[in-house]
Amino acid sequence: MTGPVLDFEHLYEVLAGWPAVPIPASARDGLFERARHILLAASVSCGSLPIADLVPILKHILRRESLQAGANAQFRVPLTNPWPSESEWARFGVSAHSQTDRDLLIEALPWAPTWLSRSDVPVFEDVFRQAIVRKDWTTPIDPFLAEPSGFASYVSPGQREAVRSVFLMRPGDTLIVCLPTGSGKSLVAQAPVLVRGLEGGLTLCVVPTTALALDQARQMSERLAARARTGAGELHLAWHAGLSVERKNLIKAAIRQGRQGVLYCSPEAVTGALLPALYDAAKAGLLDYFIVDEAHLLSQWGDGFRPAFQMIAGIRRGLLRECRNEPFRTILMSATLTPDAIGTIDALFGPAEFVQMVASVHLRPEPQYWIHREDDSAAKEAKILEAVRHAPRPLILYVTKRADAGSWRRRLQAEGFGRVATFHGKTPDSERLKIIEDWSQNLIDIIVATSAFGVGIDKSDVRAVIHAAVPEMVDRFYQEVGRGGRDGAPAGSLMIYGKADVEVAERIASPSLISDELAFDRWEAMYRNAKKLNNVGRRFLLDISTVPPKLRRQTDYNQAWNMRTLIMMARAGLLDLDAMAPEVLEQSTEETDADFDRRTEDHWASYYTRCIIEVNFGNHLDKAGFSSLIASERSRAFVAAEDNGRLLSSLISGNYEIGELLHGLYQSYAPGRAVIVSSACGGCPSHRRDDFTNMDYAEPAVSGIERIVRQDISAWMTKFPHLSAAAPIILTLPDPWDDATAVSIASDAVAVFNAREVAVSRRFRSAAQALKTLHRRSPSGMVLLETLEDEVRSPSTAPLIRVSILSEQSPPPHHVFEISRALHLIVASASLADPYHPGRRLGEVGANTLTLEQFRSGARQ
Repeated sequence: MTGPVLDFEHLYEVLAGWPAVPIPASARDGLFERARHILLAASVSCGSLPIADLVPILKHILRRESLQAGANAQFRVPLTNPWPSESEWARFGVSAHSQTDRDLLIEALPWAPTWLSRSDVPVFEDVFRQAIVRKDWTTPIDPFLAEPSGFASYVSPGQREAVRSVFLMRPGDTLIVCLPTGSGKSLVAQAPVLVRGLEGGLTLCVVPTTALALDQARQMSERLAARARTGAGELHLAWHAGLSVERKNLIKAAIRQGRQGVLYCSPEAVTGALLPALYDAAKAGLLDYFIVDEAHLLSQWGDGFRPAFQMIAGIRRGLLRECRNEPFRTILMSATLTPDAIGTIDALFGPAEFVQMVASVHLRPEPQYWIHREDDSAAKEAKILEAVRHAPRPLILYVTKRADAGSWRRRLQAEGFGRVATFHGKTPDSERLKIIEDWSQNLIDIIVATSAFGVGIDKSDVRAVIHAAVPEMVDRFYQEVGRGGRDGAPAGSLMIYGKADVEVAERIASPSLISDELAFDRWEAMYRNAKKLNNVGRRFLLDISTVPPKLRRQTDYNQAWNMRTLIMMARAGLLDLDAMAPEVLEQSTEETDADFDRRTEDHWASYYTRCIIEVNFGNHLDKAGFSSLIASERSRAFVAAEDNGRLLSSLISGNYEIGELLHGLYQSYAPGRAVIVSSACGGCPSHRRDDFTNMDYAEPAVSGIERIVRQDISAWMTKFPHLSAAAPIILTLPDPWDDATAVSIASDAVAVFNAREVAVSRRFRSAAQALKTLHRRSPSGMVLLETLEDEVRSPSTAPLIRVSILSEQSPPPHHVFEISRALHLIVASASLADPYHPGRRLGEVGANTLTLEQFRSGARQ
């Protein structure tokens, strides 16, 4: 029998009877769980109480209860030591009134600091209220995925089309997926593994941070355990520096043997330690998907921060070349892709005819933006501390520099905040793992972080994001704000910045690009020292440690700039980055282990200074022509930086509606790469100045891919050569209508004629339970189940073999007769009116018709 759960009523009793009343062993939600952890620790700590940790949690609970109930909620708490005095409660925005000489009644007050614009409007009130503001666009999930995932629905039509496209895209092709945070992007990468299990080919997921690799691996392990209905076991699905040598060797062996299934890793791992195993897997046909998550970073970080992120484009090309049978598929995913980022992806992962895109983008309605400028550093610090005391939990405090993260943690700890962690690019992997685990278990209330934290980490109930600095890009700001409110409820975004923060952001945002002249000098030096790899003279092996004439010696700095030069040339279209399989070394009989180890180390040191490229520009040694193309790319980068600077200035000024700024940043009308953004804003300085609130936003447009794996209609045409696949084929059923007969037709079409799409009405889908197992009869194991009423607003465009069942007597939707498919069989009642000729029934006229007996004869011969 389960015991009591900590909720408002039980918490009231625990506080009023402290410390005599037992604390329940579980909690209603994450907020009460935080209170439970703190009170449990205090109950065994010999009279100490972490006031700065406990009071904000109690305030959050009280304010939420008051706003949801419409009446001031109160707790009765001890007045005796170590509990706070009335003045201590007041510092956190809690009013305390003496009840007796031993008790206080406390209630939480709204926070409306005088230093913020519109000080008459309390901050965080909607956040405390926690009403869901994200619209529900869930749609029924396809049964072939429902079984292994345990999900009943897709989060959105955009997620549905993205997941389907992952299974339908052609081998060797690239798919760009752009879905907003909260739209289920993670499932896009997980779906192939969930459906096929770990015994299938490898799904390689390249992620930018160890934190994300560990978090995604944890989620994947839990899903696989649920799929197998067993414990998570000893699954090692993330590659990171904290692994032992033995564990790394086991993972590489599993990749080569086709037993790993899925692996999350950094771009540096792909271009380094994992490379030989990946080439072996590609040669053996054991690499299924090459996925890059947070793909917007390809354009943000590659220029001056992490060349390996863009180098993986070359590695991918080299791996594709090694595939002997069916090449793997590439998927590039992000919640935010600017037109510039999409252009970079096309340049690195093209050609364009092999790249398709699924985009369904709406701006986040959850964040409520507050912005304040304070140039006095001491005053700025005081205001941030005040905000931290009053903010809901949990919260993230973002800074730009690692040193600032450490100093802010120390400052918060000096103020009494104990449930605080620091996360930045140099945080050790073992510490990252513990922080992520504690964060997910509600053991940490505040994370002080640089941009290294939060990318893709699935913490749904973050209630506040405070910026103590200015991010160098609006896109980065939006990404970081997006860590809050992933559960669909409001989250507070508060930026407090000064002049010095703006200067730091401008300095970081300036592109680290080489000059035209120096780029040519570096290219010419590498080319003169290159090895030709084909007779055409376009493919070369370069030594990126080559020292140009004006430098004296090789350094890591020189090698990095050579690599940046090649990346910039690739973005300018002068060359394609490529790769080749590394040579496999074997130890000779007379060679000692120590000598072989040294030779192996030297071999890999040399390998990682080599880069294969394919030249696209015939006059690449003509300095004028080279400089012209490089100058164009440099100009594009600097124009993008200038545009970002103007956008950033507009954002921090507070004079512009943030939804409009973000809409302009992400909207794109490029052919084949259109991103139509549905605008939203949960509230910003511009709204409050104009006394305007509009939380409404439209469902974003979405379309799937059109170039899919070949649909084989030969079995159908062999049986029914007189029927045309260019138009719908009508099969009418005699009255009275029988659902079971219609399902049997769909089942035979799936099993015999490889139909992979079945469309039915909502009524039919609910009534015909046999539809849930149709995919088990499919040779591919996959059947897409459409709902006719829903596809009117978000139709699929994939040209599959389809069966549409028109089970209702009302006129069918016109789109059913107009969609383009490889083959389209429409099953309808013989009495159903022809939508184009109301005076006659469907199937009475026309040669493209079929009887039930003819179909069954063809299907069962």
